[in-house]
Amino acid sequence: MHETTQITYGLGAVNIILNSESQIVQDDPTFRFTDYDQLLCSCFTPKELEQIAQGDFAELTFNLILKDPLSSDLVGSPLSELEKIPGRIFGEYNEGVYISLDAYKSLGNKEQSELEMFYEKIDLQLDIPVSLVKDNREYYLYTDIMGSTELFEDIDKEIGTLSVNTSAMGTSLLLYRDMPHISNAKASYGHVDQPQYLCVIGIIALILLWKKIDLLHKKE
Repeated sequence: MHETTQITYGLGAVNIILNSESQIVQDDPTFRFTDYDQLLCSCFTPKELEQIAQGDFAELTFNLILKDPLSSDLVGSPLSELEKIPGRIFGEYNEGVYISLDAYKSLGNKEQSELEMFYEKIDLQLDIPVSLVKDNREYYLYTDIMGSTELFEDIDKEIGTLSVNTSAMGTSLLLYRDMPHISNAKASYGHVDQPQYLCVIGIIALILLWKKIDLLHKKE
């Protein structure tokens, strides 16, 4: 994947470049940012934004890679310690794919510099690899933040995408877990077949009729 979008900011402009690749047996991933204004404020300082607004040109480059879990930079990663995930309610977390995200920015004539993290949280959306898409499945992004880990929940709840609100870059692990079919169980619980319903009414009517006849006999 390689996409370039140019947006204007005041008198200036910003090129936003999205690159992705896969180092495993998966298609190149597709990702996007849902709010460009939010993205600019998260990648540039107020002073840099002022320079752009006055007419400077800037560029943001994002590289997202699906990585082989045996990659040298993943050896000893805290992401492998799934049993330490906080807030486990039910169901097991399953490993999906490892994801690496890095970003670079340049402004005017200055050289490109790497962003270590977003200044503010941004909304990042990633298409789930086709092989992992399934109904009644929840997705999470388990991220290594300077040696500690944080679990981000999917905020859009769509089957084919994962959306997170995060300020982190670096390496993450896409997790998933399959949920029980609760909705079907609820539907069955509240449903009574019509023949069965009519039969119950008929029995109640016979009991009431019998009590009325019995009462009349007693009066006689």
